[in-house]
Amino acid sequence: MRTLSNRLAVPLLLVLLLGCCHASGSTNETAARQWFEQFNLDLAVQRNLAVEAGWNYAVNITDENSRKRVEAELKLTEFLKLKRTEMQQFAWRNFTDKNLTRLFSKSDDIGTSVANATMQELYSSVRTRLATFYNTAKVKDPRSGDMVPLEPNIVAAMADPDVPQSVKRDFWVGWRDESGKKMKNDYEEFVHLGNAMIREAGYANLAEYWQSWYEPTSDFEQRRWKRCGRSSSPTTACFTPTCAASSGLTSGSEIFPLTNHLPAHILGNMWAQSWANVDHLTMPYPESWTVDITKEMLRKGWNSTTMFRVSEEFFASLGLGNMTDTFWAKTVMDRLPNVEMNCHASAWDFYTNEGDFRVKQCTSVTLPYLATTHHEMGHIQYFMQYEKQPVPFRDGANPGFHEAVGDTIELAVMTPEHLVKIGLLNSTIDSNEYYVNYMFLMALKKLAFIPFGYLIDKWRWSVFKGEVTPQQYNSAWWKLRCDLQGISSPVPRSEDDFDPGPSTTCPETRPTFATFHFLQFQFYEALCNKSGHTGPLYKCDFYQSKEAGDALKKMLAAGSSKHWEDTLEELTGTREVSAAPLIRYFRPLFDFLTEANKNSSEPLTWSSECPGDDWYTSTARAASDHRAATANHDFRFVWQVGRSHVAATVDGCTARSLAVDPADPLNPG
Repeated sequence: MRTLSNRLAVPLLLVLLLGCCHASGSTNETAARQWFEQFNLDLAVQRNLAVEAGWNYAVNITDENSRKRVEAELKLTEFLKLKRTEMQQFAWRNFTDKNLTRLFSKSDDIGTSVANATMQELYSSVRTRLATFYNTAKVKDPRSGDMVPLEPNIVAAMADPDVPQSVKRDFWVGWRDESGKKMKNDYEEFVHLGNAMIREAGYANLAEYWQSWYEPTSDFEQRRWKRCGRSSSPTTACFTPTCAASSGLTSGSEIFPLTNHLPAHILGNMWAQSWANVDHLTMPYPESWTVDITKEMLRKGWNSTTMFRVSEEFFASLGLGNMTDTFWAKTVMDRLPNVEMNCHASAWDFYTNEGDFRVKQCTSVTLPYLATTHHEMGHIQYFMQYEKQPVPFRDGANPGFHEAVGDTIELAVMTPEHLVKIGLLNSTIDSNEYYVNYMFLMALKKLAFIPFGYLIDKWRWSVFKGEVTPQQYNSAWWKLRCDLQGISSPVPRSEDDFDPGPSTTCPETRPTFATFHFLQFQFYEALCNKSGHTGPLYKCDFYQSKEAGDALKKMLAAGSSKHWEDTLEELTGTREVSAAPLIRYFRPLFDFLTEANKNSSEPLTWSSECPGDDWYTSTARAASDHRAATANHDFRFVWQVGRSHVAATVDGCTARSLAVDPADPLNPG
C-alpha cells in the first residue's frame, strides 16, 4: 500500500503568498491550489486508514476490530475538522475558478464531523453497535434447531417456495427479535446524537442534511421525485391482476386479512422489498416460464469466481477494462469460515491510487446473485473510472448515481439475449408469452422496490425531524408499510418491537431514496441508443458495444466534479429525472395486463389502515388448529387463490406511494 510522508508545515511559498491577506480570507487561487494539493494527498491517506479499518471489521466482526474501526473514524473526523479550519484562510466562495470553488465547497462539507471528540466517539460507537446487532444476529431454524445467520441460510429459506409458511413466519419473527428489538435504544441515541451534531454544521436535522446531497437543499429534490412519481403513476395503475382466482381471496383469509394486505413473510424476501422470488407462482403464463437459469449455472459447474469473471468480461467488452490484480487478491467472494462477518454485498474504494478496490459478498450460485455480482462490479468500475479525480470528487454525481449504474448493468445482463451469449440459454425464446413473463419478473424486482425505498426514508425523515417519537417508531413504520406498500405484518407488533431496524439500510447513514429506479432506466435507454439498439427497450443488451462503453466511461470518470444535472444531461440529453424510460420499458406489459384484466372483479387496492387485532387473534387460533395439516402446502395454495393479488399490490403501492397526497408533508403544493 502506498504511504505518504507527513507534512508538518505549509510550504514557505504558500506562507508568502498568503501574507497579509490571511486575516480577511485570501482569494489567491495559486496559494489555494497548493494548499489543496497537499490536503488531497493527506485526505487519501486518512480515508484509506478508515476504509481499511471498516473492511477489517466487516469481514471479521470482533470487539478488537470494532474498537479499531471507531478509532480510525475518530482520527478521520479530527483530520477533517482541522483542515476545515485551515480552509478559512481562503475566501474560496469568491474564487473565479469554479472547479476550485467546488473542490473547496465539497471539502468544507464534513457533516457530523464538526462536533467535538466526545460526541464523535459516542456517535461512532452507537453506529458500530447497530451494525453489529444486524450482522451477528442468529435465529433458531425451526426445522433443525440450529442457530443460523441471515445470509445465506435465512435469506435462502425465505426465497424457497418449498419452505412452509410456518417456517418463514418463524424466521421473520425470529430475525426481528434477535436484531431489531436490540437496536431500538441505540437507534434513538443515534438520532439524538446525529441531530445534535449536524446542527453544529448549520442544518436543522439529519433529514435536511441528507437531502442537501442532491444540490440544492430544501425540498427541491423531494418535489422532483414527486413529479417523477406523478408521471409514472398512470401507467403503473395498469399493472392489474394477472389471473382470476376461482376460489376468491376469502378462501385464503387465514393468510390474507380482509383489509387486502399481503403478509410480509410470503413474498420470498425478508423485507418484502423485492418480490422476484415468487415469480414462478405469479406469472401471467406459468407454462411458458420453464427455463431455470440457476440450475443451468450449477449444471455447468459455475462457482463464485466464474460469476465474477463473467461480470468482469461484460465491462471489458465495453472497453472499460479488467479488474485490478489487487481486486482479485483481496475481494471476498464467499462467506469466510469461522468468523462473524457482514454478508451484505458491498463495494469498497480504498483511496490508494493503486487500484485497491474490493467487493465483499457471500455469493450463492444463483441468477439473482449473478445480477448482484454485476451490480457490485458496476460500483467498482465507477471507482476505477474516477480514481484520478481529487478525493472530494471521488463519488457518484449524486447519491442515486452509484446504485443506478449497477442496476443499469443488471437490466442488460438479465435479458434473455444476454443469457444466450454467456451460455446460460440455448437460444432466445422469441415468444410473446415468454417476454410478458420476463417483464413481469422485472416488475416484481424493480417496481416492487419503489415504495419500499421511499417509505424507509420517509420514516427516517419523520424521525429525524421529531415528527415521529421513539414511542411511535414501530407503529409509524407499519402505518407506512400498510398504507404505501400494501404489506402487513404476519403477527401482532408493538412498540417493544423495532421493525425498521433490521432493514438493510436503516442502520446506515445513507439514504435509500437515492436508489429509486428511475435513473437506471434513463441510463439504460441512453446506452441502448448509443449501442444502436433497435426494437423494444426490454430486449436491449449493450454488451460488446464500445459506443455505449465510451458514453458510460465518460459519465463515470466525472465522479462528482460537476453538478449531477450536467452529468445526467451529457449522457441522456435531459437534466430531469424522468419516469418516461421506465414507462417505455414496461409499456408492453402494462398494455397486455390492461387488456387481459379489463373485466376482472378482483380488488385492486387495500385499506390504508393495518389489519386489526381481532384478525391476528383469529389467525393465530386458526394457524394453531391447522398448522400440521397445511405445513407443506399452504404457500402454494395461498398463491393459487391469491396470485392475482400480487400484481394488484405492485400496482397500488407504486401508484399510491408516488401520487401526491395533499396531506403529505412532502407535497410541493
